[in-house]
Amino acid sequence: MAINAAKQLLDELMGRERDLAPEEKKSSLDWNDPGVCRHFLVQFCPNSLFTNTRADIGPCSLVHDDFLKKEYQQRAHKKEKMVFEDEFIRFCQSQLNEVERKIKRAKQRLEMSQLEKTSGANAGNAVLSEESQEKMQVLTDRIDSMLEQIEALGTEGKVEEAQGVMKLVDKLKEEKSAIKRDAMPNNHWIQQKAEIGAQQEKQMEVCDVCGAFLIVNDVQQRVDDHLMGKQHMGYGRLKTALDDILERRRQDRDREKLESEAAAKEAATVRDRARDERRQQRDRSRERSSRDGDRVLSSGRRDSDVVHDKPRDRDSRRHSERSERSDRSDRNERNDRNNDRNDRSDRSSRSAHKHRSSSRRSRSRSGDREHRSSRKRSKGSSASPIRS
Repeated sequence: MAINAAKQLLDELMGRERDLAPEEKKSSLDWNDPGVCRHFLVQFCPNSLFTNTRADIGPCSLVHDDFLKKEYQQRAHKKEKMVFEDEFIRFCQSQLNEVERKIKRAKQRLEMSQLEKTSGANAGNAVLSEESQEKMQVLTDRIDSMLEQIEALGTEGKVEEAQGVMKLVDKLKEEKSAIKRDAMPNNHWIQQKAEIGAQQEKQMEVCDVCGAFLIVNDVQQRVDDHLMGKQHMGYGRLKTALDDILERRRQDRDREKLESEAAAKEAATVRDRARDERRQQRDRSRERSSRDGDRVLSSGRRDSDVVHDKPRDRDSRRHSERSERSDRSDRNERNDRNNDRNDRSDRSSRSAHKHRSSSRRSRSRSGDREHRSSRKRSKGSSASPIRS
């Protein structure tokens, strides 16, 4: 056990490769390996807080390396860190819940002993005379006031003055015991023993950090020894680490919330600006179209009042467009009819010209035939007398 503790201490101080040469040092572990202590990567290993104490939870067999811890802080993602931190938070909360239960049980024991002491004191005072009871009450009030004074001096650091007042308290307690002894001589030793036990119980208190029993207004050396003890410092370190992690997470959530709200506001501003621009552009286009329509209507109408009548302007524009379309269709029809008429006249003129040309050719052919026949007849008439 001691050898393992010493080896672990040397590993934490000098590294796991302390015995190797510089050229032989080569880390084979990564920060997310199962053999690495996750609690050490987040903050510290809680197993080393309560060594050789009643709250000792045993040694940790995992690796504790500062180099891996530095790599974890630099390379781990946010989600991975949250997983490791959740494990550390659960462990811290389990240890703190256990010590809280211990503190609660210790306070209940003190309350029960205080009730028993009070009931015993009341039973003893029942047989005292009125004069003795008054003296006892006065001494009790003075003792309570001096104890409050001692507590105030202790918080201010005036240890010597607190010790002087404590001596006066002891004297008043002795005087109070003497009054009880004089009133009850038969039960002297029993009453004295009960008073001693009651005084010891009254001076006890419970530490709110580790749950240990402390003596009220104890010497400063013992108080310092308790505050520097492993249990007190260990539980205090656990609580501080847990509070730091939770506070950091709360700040991160607040910062993310503010950033998301700022982004949402910026997006809303961009949307509003774009909507305003579209509205302005739409208004400008409407104004431009209305001006164009007014210009057309003002040039086509004689009455200026009609310009402000939008439905009538729209009807008039539609009527003018229909009239223009009808005029255009009429013109097209007339042009088509004229073209047809011209085509027919051209065809008739071409057919007449063709007929005339064919009649001329036929006349020229008939004339040629007549000419040839007349020539033949003339040749025949000239040749007949020569034969005779």
